[in-house]
Amino acid sequence: MGPERKDATMTVSHPHGYADEEGNVFLNAEGGPVKLGQYVAGTPEEGVSFFARKYHDLVSEVELAISRLRDGKANPDAIKTLVEKIEAAIANPSMLGDLSVFHVHKAEIEQLTEKVRAEIAEKKAAAKAAALARREEIVALAESLVNSNQWKSTGEKFKELLDEWKTLQSGDRGKEQELWKRFSHSRTVFDKARRTYFQNLDTARTEALQAKNALIKKAEELAESTDWAATANAFKSLMADWKKLPRTGRGNTDTLWDQFKALQDKFFDARSAALSARDEELGGNLTVKLALLEKAEALLPIKDVEAAKSAMRDIQEQWEKAGHVPRADKEKIERRLKVVEDAIRNVHEQIWHRSKPEVIERANGLVTQFEASLAKIDKQIADAQAANKSDDVARLKASREQVEALLVAARDGAATLG
Repeated sequence: MGPERKDATMTVSHPHGYADEEGNVFLNAEGGPVKLGQYVAGTPEEGVSFFARKYHDLVSEVELAISRLRDGKANPDAIKTLVEKIEAAIANPSMLGDLSVFHVHKAEIEQLTEKVRAEIAEKKAAAKAAALARREEIVALAESLVNSNQWKSTGEKFKELLDEWKTLQSGDRGKEQELWKRFSHSRTVFDKARRTYFQNLDTARTEALQAKNALIKKAEELAESTDWAATANAFKSLMADWKKLPRTGRGNTDTLWDQFKALQDKFFDARSAALSARDEELGGNLTVKLALLEKAEALLPIKDVEAAKSAMRDIQEQWEKAGHVPRADKEKIERRLKVVEDAIRNVHEQIWHRSKPEVIERANGLVTQFEASLAKIDKQIADAQAANKSDDVARLKASREQVEALLVAARDGAATLG
């Protein structure tokens, strides 16, 4: 700036200008005073303060912008407006102060702005590369899920991947389009398989619903039956068929089962009541059969098989005449009677076996065979003793003891036959 202007019209001075008595404020410049404007809202002092404050406000704004640029917090595009203000302040002064500092600040701002732009560009490039790498990861994950049959969790995972895809920064459009086609294809294949699965499931559930309703109708026809044995088997068959059928859906599976089970329970409850009533009526028959059991069990052990057989025939005739007994006792008393019957049969078979001619002949033949073997060994012992072969004599005598023991057993066995 040039030297401070001093003349008769100057009323208030400033290091970089002055104000006259009419409120006109001037900036000292190399080419002479430049009028900044007229301040008529107050005194000349207030006019100088007003234009000086405009200068300090811009200086503060510039210094703040430089500080933010150095910290990497400023937006270069927003700084453009400030640079334009600085250029306007230099070209067309409208504030009171040392405007030369703006040249320095403008250069620094431009330098910092370029640096920040370069850093931003570098970060954007890195972000695009990271976004592209993440898209490749998403595609790989999607392709690994394409054959999954975990419909709910996998469907949710595909949605998460799609939502994440939308948040990723855009970059190389060609590569992104290629990756998107792969990702979209994987989703389509999975969605198609899921729809097919649930369509088939719906079909199977519809068929199961029809089949279960048919079983319920059959159960309704059987529920009133009093043919206890045949109907119980029929219900067991219906139950086996029911268990083979798939679920019919969350809404009616329990309802259908309740209907079927109620009909089944109706029949079995009626059967239990009827059989219980019959069991009460059969209590007298049980008393008779228990008395017969005592007579049968008194035959044990079997001493005279023919007498036992005769007594058992009489007991069996009375047993049949006694009639049915309660279900809970039937198996137990029949098992006890069978023990006696089996004992008589076993003794009879043993006696019959011993009297068979071929058995007797085989036993006698065995006795004859051992007797011949014993005679042969006696001769061998005599020959060995004559030849003074003591070792052979000892061996043959040991063999003779074994054959003699077998002969005694064979004779005992033959004696029990006939």
